[in-house]
Amino acid sequence: MLRIFLFVFLLSQSYSYAEDINLESQFYKLGWKNLENSKTSYVSIPTANASIEILESEIYLDEKKTIKNYLEYQTGVNTNIENINENIILIDKENFYKVEIEYNSSGYVSSKRYKNFTKDQIMKIMNDRSPDSVSKISWVLEPKLSENHIVTFGYRVNWSDGDITYEYEGLILGKEGYVNTRLITDGDGSETTDFFEYYNSIIQGVSQSIQFDEGFSYSDFKTEDYKSAYNLTNIIDGSFGIGLSTDPTNHIINCLVTTKALKSGGLTENDYPRFAGKVMELVVMDLRNQIADISEDEEMNVLSGMYDAQSFSKNQNNITYTNIIELSGDNENDKVKYEYKNKIVFQNNKPKTFYANIDQTGFTFNEWNLKLDCRDYDYSSEEIAKAKEIPGKSKISKEAIEKLLKRVPKN
Repeated sequence: MLRIFLFVFLLSQSYSYAEDINLESQFYKLGWKNLENSKTSYVSIPTANASIEILESEIYLDEKKTIKNYLEYQTGVNTNIENINENIILIDKENFYKVEIEYNSSGYVSSKRYKNFTKDQIMKIMNDRSPDSVSKISWVLEPKLSENHIVTFGYRVNWSDGDITYEYEGLILGKEGYVNTRLITDGDGSETTDFFEYYNSIIQGVSQSIQFDEGFSYSDFKTEDYKSAYNLTNIIDGSFGIGLSTDPTNHIINCLVTTKALKSGGLTENDYPRFAGKVMELVVMDLRNQIADISEDEEMNVLSGMYDAQSFSKNQNNITYTNIIELSGDNENDKVKYEYKNKIVFQNNKPKTFYANIDQTGFTFNEWNLKLDCRDYDYSSEEIAKAKEIPGKSKISKEAIEKLLKRVPKN
């Protein structure tokens, strides 16, 4: 109904598309579809297993190469086609509004905990997370979850330089991910009710017109299907469950490997250059009940015992997980098995310590017990440099020592 209302509204403004627009202008030569012989129809959203209704009054781009042309036309900046996230760009023929449509295949997004939080709580996080260039964010269309699992919302952004924009979004949840609709328009703070009703109707109408194909709708989800690492509230507040979040669901853990820890854990001095001064970066995903090693250096997998995400057990302030890794040597019988029994201790909901018990069996037998300090923010270059220092060894270079000895008086 909203799409019908919008179409009637545009007609009521006496927009004569064919007569008013200049089809010879560069803008209308970017590859727009539905520009001529226009009609209202449903078109497929690439990769989404879903379709969207395009009105007779609207034109669209749905190919990466034409979207690239549009973005470069708008910005004057060369765009890498691999960095284009939009699946469709939709505008009315008079270019009064533009809606970007993007599909995110993150998995099934849970909406169960959405009702546990107020709109004010979500808005507080949005303001707390905003950059210094933003002075305030406030609702103009509060989010509301419909029975068919669609959420639309809009907010006003007061920028520090005095500019004002209005940003509207829609989230259409499906079995394997969600479609995000997004509309941005400028303002000056004097906007009337008609202004808000107009843009509300656009974002709601476009979002509600999107339909997932049979077998891919939200209700088609089964327990064994792939789940997203973040939930609906995480998407709305922009946190994706990390750091400042209305509903923290993902936790980043940074653990610094020091030579002192390696020595105490039983590793040989030959291993110090391999590990010391490197950061083990882990992510704990509550909704999936999984932990994964996302360290930049793949050597950290040897200490964490994770080449793939692992299920974990949670007990009060501890997270524990186990894993077994088997490796083959040059000969068929040269097999080594590493058995991991690891634990992460939290204090006041902050990661504090990582414990790794590593038992090696095979043609050699070893056991290491590693203890690393951890936290939820980055380490400085000074801390990393200090982590490489070997305990008990002089920090003075050989050359400096020789120079000092030359100054010792001779008898």
